[in-house]
Amino acid sequence: MKKVKIIAPILAVVIISGFIAFRHVLAEQSGSSPDSGATSYIKATYDSIVALGHGSVAAGSWGDWGSYWNRIRSAAEWVPNGTASTADVLTDKSFFSNSRSSQNGAYNATNLTPANVKSGTTFGVSETGTLGSTGPCPTQAYHDSHASATEGNNCSQTWTTNPTPVTGDDNRSPGGNFDPVTGMTWSMLLLKTDTVVGFSPTTNTAFSWDASHANNQGITAPVAGNRTAIQLCADQGNDWRLPTQKELMQAYIDGSYWNLTQPSNGFWSATEALSTRAWVVFLNTGYTNGYTKTTAFQLRCVR
Repeated sequence: MKKVKIIAPILAVVIISGFIAFRHVLAEQSGSSPDSGATSYIKATYDSIVALGHGSVAAGSWGDWGSYWNRIRSAAEWVPNGTASTADVLTDKSFFSNSRSSQNGAYNATNLTPANVKSGTTFGVSETGTLGSTGPCPTQAYHDSHASATEGNNCSQTWTTNPTPVTGDDNRSPGGNFDPVTGMTWSMLLLKTDTVVGFSPTTNTAFSWDASHANNQGITAPVAGNRTAIQLCADQGNDWRLPTQKELMQAYIDGSYWNLTQPSNGFWSATEALSTRAWVVFLNTGYTNGYTKTTAFQLRCVR
């Protein structure tokens, strides 16, 4: 009997100690029970999922198992969604779509259809793509006025006449002076007749950027004196000004070749390249370069 009395307390201590050790390793909050505060494999997993930003503590289709188990289960059951298919992804790329299994793309020249080729582009034997283009003009040809470039395949915008016209507007038909992308109205060419500078729909005069050229000198109207390119546009009133380099380049992209009279010239911009140079843009090719300010080029104003 004495041995039994000694062994019983020992067993009780062992069982309690084992339960405490077991609780320290495995215990977690469940349902509305209080948080044990113990650090376990489950808690370590939960902390890792939180750090990764996965899962949610909200209840799910399984009910509300508490913040730990809700996050662990929701993270485990998450599936990436998407609308891509193997035919949409290049053959050397992998992706996930409505599955946690990686898929390999199968997009190549053998499975092209009109819907996945840009409109205006031909492929195969005689099919033409119908996929809409992105951006204002992604297929712009380098030389609009050369080779097979047309107004259609260069994404030119539809220019119209400014609804509030002023003297000098370039109203070329069937185009116009009003660029719908930038909202700018472009003028006709500047022409010097005797000592007067004004707009002309058919002829033009070459001026220097500074006032050094003979055509910039001896002017009597609309403002008298030796006038720079910037001044010659401003002198015309109605908020006319010399366009910047980027404004000229954008006009080319939007279809200046098809909408402005005599675009096959280099035009001075108001943008300086160096102290002795300024930028010139050719509205028929988009070519731009910095030229010495004493060189003579055409002038076209914008408002």
